[in-house]
Amino acid sequence: MRHSTLALLVTLSLSTAASAQDAGKLFAIQQRKYQLNHELLLGGMVEPQDAFSKGVALEAAYIWHFTDLWSWEMLRGGYLAQLDTGLKTQLLRDFGTDPTQFESLQYYASSSLTYAPLYGKFALRNSSIVHAEAFLNFGAAFGRFTNSYQAGPELGLGARVFLSQALSLRFDVRDAIFLRRKQNGGLTNQALFLSFGLSIALGGSER
Repeated sequence: MRHSTLALLVTLSLSTAASAQDAGKLFAIQQRKYQLNHELLLGGMVEPQDAFSKGVALEAAYIWHFTDLWSWEMLRGGYLAQLDTGLKTQLLRDFGTDPTQFESLQYYASSSLTYAPLYGKFALRNSSIVHAEAFLNFGAAFGRFTNSYQAGPELGLGARVFLSQALSLRFDVRDAIFLRRKQNGGLTNQALFLSFGLSIALGGSER
């Protein structure tokens, strides 16, 4: 019994010492490989939420990176082509609804701050390392609709996959709430933007 108690005390002492030693260690966290400065984004956008038409657009954006975490998307904009779903024609035929009541987005512009707290790398088929990051957007959007100009807040999230220091692929999901003036009914128009594009780094470095 005495020998068993002594062995248990020795085991607990060694375990406590090992834990204390591990607690004093500093584990290195690898920095981001690519540091961005200015960025030009070229791509396309889909607006799938409108039941009467689906908007598609070519868009471009210019981004200025303050740090690895924060950047300012100074301007993003695009011109939409609306693809009719046929619902408007059906409502006009069956219920005689005035077509002027339906507003669709024609072009838009936005500006937002971007916060990118998540960064990582993963192995692609165990043959190459891919670097990626995830980010959040907070800003405002302006849009020209069929019969009015509207503006409002915009929130979004997205991800980036680095191809090299100069090139990366970006995917953005943004939700804009356009506020209408009282003389136009005082309602809101909500637009969901799904964007995919090629980003070209202007400046920056590889660590």
